[in-house]
Amino acid sequence: EPADMVHAIRHGHDFDGYVSDTLAEDPGAPIDSLDQLQMAAGDYTSLAEFLTFTDVIKNGSGKNKAGVSLMTIHKAKGLEFPVVFVIGMMEGVLPNAKGDIEEERRIAFVAMSRAMRLLYLTYSRSYMGRTAKPSSFIKEALPAEATPEPADPTE
Repeated sequence: EPADMVHAIRHGHDFDGYVSDTLAEDPGAPIDSLDQLQMAAGDYTSLAEFLTFTDVIKNGSGKNKAGVSLMTIHKAKGLEFPVVFVIGMMEGVLPNAKGDIEEERRIAFVAMSRAMRLLYLTYSRSYMGRTAKPSSFIKEALPAEATPEPADPTE
């Protein structure tokens, strides 16, 4: 089965170790992608079916300019879009409570700089059952004369 093949390559040949050692910038992102690949492979019983699935995904990405693309900040690096929504702009999420603040600021800048025309920075009023505060990066991103206007929850 395809999932067994992916597992054998990853663990039998220490592919995860190779990827982590080779990609020093952010070794976690490719490992996450490999995890997702292995999970997706579990949905197929033959290699032919799985390869057809991966070919459709590969050929479908980036060709349809109309529509919505949902992706991580890391996946969006180097790309631009007319309109960008950055969600989860809350203290403890972005910036992450455990992360290096300057690295988190760089990541937030990457997300914001993907927008060509419109940029929406969003946060929720609560997160994980607790009151959430807007990310400090929101005020840093706005011009001095701008003030963020929270959306009316009744609308």
